[in-house]
Amino acid sequence: MDRDVLVIDDSVDRQVYERGLNPAYSYTLAETVDDIAPSFARSEVVVYDHGRPGIAFPELKETVRDIGGSYCVLVVTGAKPTPELLSLPCTDYLRKPVDGAALGQAVERAMGLSDGDLREVISLTRKVHVLDSAQSGSELEQSRAVHDARRRLRELARPGVLCEIERIDADILSTHLDLIQGATDERQAPRADGGETGRSRLESVDISPWKFREAVESAGHAVVFTDRDGVIEYVNPAFEELTGYAESEVIGHTPRILNSGEHDDAFYERLWDTIDAGDVWRGELVNERPDGERYVIEQTIAPLPRGGEPRGYVAINTDITQKRQREEKIEALHEATRDLLGADSPSTVAAEVGAAIESILEFRINVIRVHRDGQLQPVHVNDKAEELLAERPTYDVGEGFPGEAFEEQQASVYTDIRDHDGGTALEPVVSWLYVPISEYGIISVGQTDPDAFDETDLNLVQIIASNAEVALQRLQKERELQRENDRLEQFASTVSHDLRNPLQVAKGTLSQLDDSTAGVDRLRQAHERMEEVIEGVLTLTRQGNRVEDPSPVDLGAVARSCWTHVSSCDTELVVEADSLVVSGDDDRLKHLFENLFRNAVTHGQASTIRVGPLDSGFYVADDGVGIPEEERNSIFDNGYTTSADGTGLGLTIVEEIASAHDWDVSVTESGTGGARFEFVAATQYRDE
Repeated sequence: MDRDVLVIDDSVDRQVYERGLNPAYSYTLAETVDDIAPSFARSEVVVYDHGRPGIAFPELKETVRDIGGSYCVLVVTGAKPTPELLSLPCTDYLRKPVDGAALGQAVERAMGLSDGDLREVISLTRKVHVLDSAQSGSELEQSRAVHDARRRLRELARPGVLCEIERIDADILSTHLDLIQGATDERQAPRADGGETGRSRLESVDISPWKFREAVESAGHAVVFTDRDGVIEYVNPAFEELTGYAESEVIGHTPRILNSGEHDDAFYERLWDTIDAGDVWRGELVNERPDGERYVIEQTIAPLPRGGEPRGYVAINTDITQKRQREEKIEALHEATRDLLGADSPSTVAAEVGAAIESILEFRINVIRVHRDGQLQPVHVNDKAEELLAERPTYDVGEGFPGEAFEEQQASVYTDIRDHDGGTALEPVVSWLYVPISEYGIISVGQTDPDAFDETDLNLVQIIASNAEVALQRLQKERELQRENDRLEQFASTVSHDLRNPLQVAKGTLSQLDDSTAGVDRLRQAHERMEEVIEGVLTLTRQGNRVEDPSPVDLGAVARSCWTHVSSCDTELVVEADSLVVSGDDDRLKHLFENLFRNAVTHGQASTIRVGPLDSGFYVADDGVGIPEEERNSIFDNGYTTSADGTGLGLTIVEEIASAHDWDVSVTESGTGGARFEFVAATQYRDE
């Protein structure tokens, strides 16, 4: 069942939520205060825009108090936070603009928390860190709320709590240790008037060195203390586990012993310039273990001040090797999407999916099946799957492990498929992961070791499945469009052939008649009308194809050129702009203007036609009889005409050409009472 996130925000960037939230989560938007209460029933996390018009924070607090059971991730609108933040009943605090990764991390933390010390310490750590980042030290020193929050953080620095923080979010632990370490070494200077000073931070709380020692020894982060020259004086057990070096091997050495050669001298010079100036340095490093294996850390180095000068440094290191590898895989998967989108058949898509799974995710066993006529047919079986397994069968929907997952449209993970009926037939492949590609097919990934897949593996394969779905949707739409184009082309050709041949015979016979009677004139007019219908049908069927390679077109020049073909001595064309350029197809735009001009002159009885610019497009207006409001919704319908001798195709052709350019066309009344056609959403270029 999906876990819901309630979003109370009036300017949501949906892409931020789609990129940042775990696919297992869904989000609901609350537009008014009344929308909040029912949404809490199915929500576990609330994202609230502080300052959201119409929903003040006190109202939200009352709602939370009445209903309870939800966590609030507070999102500010970019305003500078103040110590009042510490009293807000929220689990986390993010500053706008919020990126998807930060939002996803905050929601994940909130999902994993329950009431108690753990929730309190993470909430306080996040809030104090935000204040530290936004306020000056002097401003914070004057705040009793900040002092109380730091004191409470030190009280909560117990091994059990610290281990739980590390499990949920290692970055939070790093920040927490940073905050409590920075708070223990400060004293107040004596008062100049000889009066009593306030107690030091160390004296004002129940704190002792063993608490810090216990916290550092128990922390999952690697912690290093050095002297002012960078010589290592202390490392905790987590450092030994991370680096592969024993304490005895690094004490007395500098951190250069860990260098991998990945970073140049300028990188380390900038690092030292920062900490020598008394500032905190944060960044990523690629280091190397004794056996040559490389790993990636996020490192925070803070000076330990004494008398205004650093007496040494503390470094807190977080292993992010797996995180970086995962991010690199995700990036590679998105790069592989370009190959998927270039595939010309479902079997090619399947082959690209299999190749990505094998080369990027390094899963050597995979089978891709495509859904056809109620069956899941294997269209890609990689080499290792062929080697270890018999020829892969076609399954009916609902049959076998792949068929069940496809029917339910739910990913399935089998830690040991031999524990399930029919699973022994798949030996020696015992771990299986089945991920549907929507209604198009299913991905099967196997491993020979049991319990070989974790949640990250599932998420990565789901990313591939989503990309494959997009590629297959594109193929399906392209084929449907091609079939429709072929049908229209065949129809147009049939009309052209079946009407033009007898029309040519009739016209030839007519030309042999010497006596130009009224009946012959009517016959000639009928022939001309048939020719117009044929040309209109051919134009209509060929103009709707999407403009694939648009180029800048000077609409003023095109309009004037077309006017020479349809102008009337009593009608004037006025182009309202010196330069009116759009991105489009020159030939099709000529058809568009010719049809609009003929409509205005022949049916609209216009004396003046104007072509002018809009903010995002252009318009064509006349001073003719106009189009009644009740008929404006139907004027683009095939066959609509107000004239007995009209074909009813002209404005339909205009709409098809606009659609091919991805423009919206609408009709309204011009300033002189005639018709005004507006074309918007064009990519427009103007001379500076």
